[in-house]
Amino acid sequence: MAFDFAKALMTAEEVGQDDVPDFMSVSLSSTDYVGHIFGPSSLEAEDNFKRLDQTIADLLDFVDDTVGLDETLVVLSSDHGAPEAAGYLATLGIEAQAFNFDDVDTTPGFARLRERFGLGQELIESFTNPYVYLDRDAIKASGAEVAEIEEAVAAELQQLPGIAFAITGSSLRRGDIPDTVIARAVLANYHPDRSGDIYVVFEPHWFVAEFDGLTVASAHGSPWTYDSYVPIIFSGRGIAADRVDRRVETIDVAATIASIMRTKPPSGAVGLPLLEALP
Repeated sequence: MAFDFAKALMTAEEVGQDDVPDFMSVSLSSTDYVGHIFGPSSLEAEDNFKRLDQTIADLLDFVDDTVGLDETLVVLSSDHGAPEAAGYLATLGIEAQAFNFDDVDTTPGFARLRERFGLGQELIESFTNPYVYLDRDAIKASGAEVAEIEEAVAAELQQLPGIAFAITGSSLRRGDIPDTVIARAVLANYHPDRSGDIYVVFEPHWFVAEFDGLTVASAHGSPWTYDSYVPIIFSGRGIAADRVDRRVETIDVAATIASIMRTKPPSGAVGLPLLEALP
């Protein structure tokens, strides 16, 4: 288990046993898989969080015995939020549906696109949330321009139920997008050398029900608030009890830790220190 390894590491490396600060990061993945498969409000997720709470308490007891919690800064957060399972949302009167990308190329609109560009096979090679990857070999063989096909495919995708926006990679590279909260979130996700050809933003509570080859009840990756709402908890000597309701970012964690430790932030850090967490 991750925490068993953390304890062994602390013992073997004498973490926290001298005047030089040590940093240890532990990632717990079980909550991610349980949430995906059963949904964040499922009994399975509830049981997992109860066990997680007990496991964290056990680790903190170990830290208290070996280092002392009064000499330890504890930071807890998550890499993303999650939507509720579609079945649970239905009981609340909220529409939620799974989107099947395997059916996209069979629609009449995409048949017209293949005819328009002289393509005898599917336009879409794959979908890896949130990006559509076009069949570049087929496009090259047809002599068509990739940017033109991107625009045509994006326009057709945006007509399908469940898709709110489809934004081409060409538009993102040029920065030719509207200045909206959603568009800025999409742009922050985009990398010109690694991202796909078209970024798909599903309507709220629509998702592709596939994760690592599994059929799942919940999937993240959208720019909607439920996917970015996560806890950030700081606990340590000198930090006053408080609750912050304004919007902050997970990228603020590194900058805040650096400020507490009175060190320079990491070279790639772009967040801002959370003043409420400073002793």
